[in-house]
Amino acid sequence: MRGTRLTGLLVMAALAASGCKKGKDTETAADEKREPPPPSGQMSLQGMFSYMADAGVFMDCATRESWPVAHEGDNAALERAYGSAKIEPGSPLLVTVEGRLEKRPKVDSRGTVTNLIVDRFVRTWPRETCGSMKPATLEDTRWALLELNGKTITVTVNDKAPFLEMSSAKASAYGFGGCNRFFGSYEVSGKSLRFGAMGATRMACPEGMDQEQDLFTALEATTRYEIHGSKLLLYADETLLARFEATPSDEE
Repeated sequence: MRGTRLTGLLVMAALAASGCKKGKDTETAADEKREPPPPSGQMSLQGMFSYMADAGVFMDCATRESWPVAHEGDNAALERAYGSAKIEPGSPLLVTVEGRLEKRPKVDSRGTVTNLIVDRFVRTWPRETCGSMKPATLEDTRWALLELNGKTITVTVNDKAPFLEMSSAKASAYGFGGCNRFFGSYEVSGKSLRFGAMGATRMACPEGMDQEQDLFTALEATTRYEIHGSKLLLYADETLLARFEATPSDEE
């Protein structure tokens, strides 16, 4: 009798332990199914920037929302570019920046206000406005390289940024890798995009050769593309390889 009770207690203990483990496994599985944490929030933005009396305001072209620009990050470069544009103080200037939005306490009242923190000033677009900019197309657009394998690119030769261009008339791709000019073929069908092996000139540069080779490798690995406003994104399936910014073709 005592042995039967002991066996029963052992069975109940085992079932309880199993239930606890199952509960933990269920919680673990639920945790794994939860969405990953949101990204850092950095965005590529194009909009009208105005500056007066030590205060900058950015109006986003896509949403028409306006935000005060925080005095941090790469804001100083943005303000210098605005000053160099030689326009009337307070007049809007089309700019491209990379940044994020953060709620900050209001300076002179209660509550919060959304601020734009400029992490990287990209460029200005003199004589252009949100409405005048034509949508960028994959072909016949000069694409300046901004980011490669998650890293911001470095300009290496005579302050000339690497770029990519695809000619619809010649069905050929060409550009500048940071040291050498390159050329090759490409095929596009819908959102599918593939490049052939790239040929290049054979200059030797003290810096930028590894970055240039990484660009060639990324192009050969590309399987598809996306265009968002003035940005071109190249992917190998779901992996983001490179980001480019549309720029006038007469700029080198």
